[in-house]
Amino acid sequence: MKTKALTDALRDAVGDGLRTVATGNIEEKSFDIVYMREDIGSLYSEEEREEILHDLVLENLVEVRQERLFAPLGDLQLTSRVFEYGINVVGWNENAGVFVGLDPDETLIPTTIRACRSAFD
Repeated sequence: MKTKALTDALRDAVGDGLRTVATGNIEEKSFDIVYMREDIGSLYSEEEREEILHDLVLENLVEVRQERLFAPLGDLQLTSRVFEYGINVVGWNENAGVFVGLDPDETLIPTTIRACRSAFD
């Protein structure tokens, strides 16, 4: 995955609406935070961040079931979760995963999806 290119593309496209970028290695079942906006870092303890990243690894395991349930749609590539105070976009391919945290602005989702897809190419 092109981590720096993804982070730069998201910062350019989403601007101040970008909260967090984390990328992961599927085989190693690990994620690393590569960008976190300053005000977001204070919202989560280190333990909470680790728990979130661990959840992303578990979510990748669930992806296989989702793909079987929705087989006519092809591979599950990205999901978006819209919360009251933020949006999370999560994506995978065979080798890598990405987590993008956004401000609660739905218009940021399409740009984020395009940037993530480009990073997986």
